[in-house]
Amino acid sequence: MKSISKYLFLSLLLLAFNASAVVVVNNSVAGSTTNDFNALSTGSVAGFISQSGATYGEKFAGQTLSTAGGFDSLSGLPSTPLALEANAAVADNIGILFHSGSNTIYGDLGGAVGEGALSILFDVETSIFGFDIVGVDGGDFTVDLFGTNGSLLGSFTQAAANSFFGFEVASGDLIAGVSITNTDPAGIAYDNITFNANVAAVPEPSTYILFLLGLMGVFAIRRRSIKS
Repeated sequence: MKSISKYLFLSLLLLAFNASAVVVVNNSVAGSTTNDFNALSTGSVAGFISQSGATYGEKFAGQTLSTAGGFDSLSGLPSTPLALEANAAVADNIGILFHSGSNTIYGDLGGAVGEGALSILFDVETSIFGFDIVGVDGGDFTVDLFGTNGSLLGSFTQAAANSFFGFEVASGDLIAGVSITNTDPAGIAYDNITFNANVAAVPEPSTYILFLLGLMGVFAIRRRSIKS
């Protein structure tokens, strides 16, 4: 029993240091749900934008919004449960823009279309997330992906391009919310936001270890009871 307790302690220690999720770049993802915003009116909005499977806003409660170099910047982790917050000033909130034959969604900053923050709250956790970027003039974009408890599952900063970008959970917790910011000189917009729902999380290796140790413990106790 002492050896079992030792292994159990080591496995719990491994679990404590294990990441809550492993998220990887996968630009070939395709979700069961895609929001294209074509049914919406253009212009800045007060509050949030609700679409099939997701709601769009400026930031999550718990995040700190600041301005750096003429762009919105988000810091801190969302509070639990995840909840979107809108900017009181409509010109600093989010909006819809018609671009290249399609409606797109953007974050706003004082009327500078596409230079603000955009955050997405999914109705149900998703194993993938992807979107098109349009209107690129340069700069970078940053995607932060959050779990249901507000934990940061992954943060990715890449050079902005008129292209599709995707992310996938390889193991662990699923994606409950996303925040996107950018440093494009003229701002950027997003389209064809795709995601999945009702996909079971992939267990971490330590989960398998704990399960195995539990079975070992039951077996050892049974053997002791038989011997006695």
